[in-house]
Amino acid sequence: MRAELALYFGQDLVQCGKLTYSRIKLLFDSKPFENWRQTRENEAKARAAEFQRLDAIIKSIGNQTQLIADIARKRS
Repeated sequence: MRAELALYFGQDLVQCGKLTYSRIKLLFDSKPFENWRQTRENEAKARAAEFQRLDAIIKSIGNQTQLIADIARKRS
């Protein structure tokens, strides 16, 4: 749990080691932490959706390029 505390809150392990297990558990079980975690998950989902849209755009451009190349070859 102390490692998770260090990762989520940017604290070093020495500082996290000073907190008791029960205090860390209270923090992770708190409503504000749950809200923060949910917000982070929603932000990650939004970024993933943006990357999926960009990927679709890139694939479409690739398909158009291939189509143009095929048409150019047929004309020559």
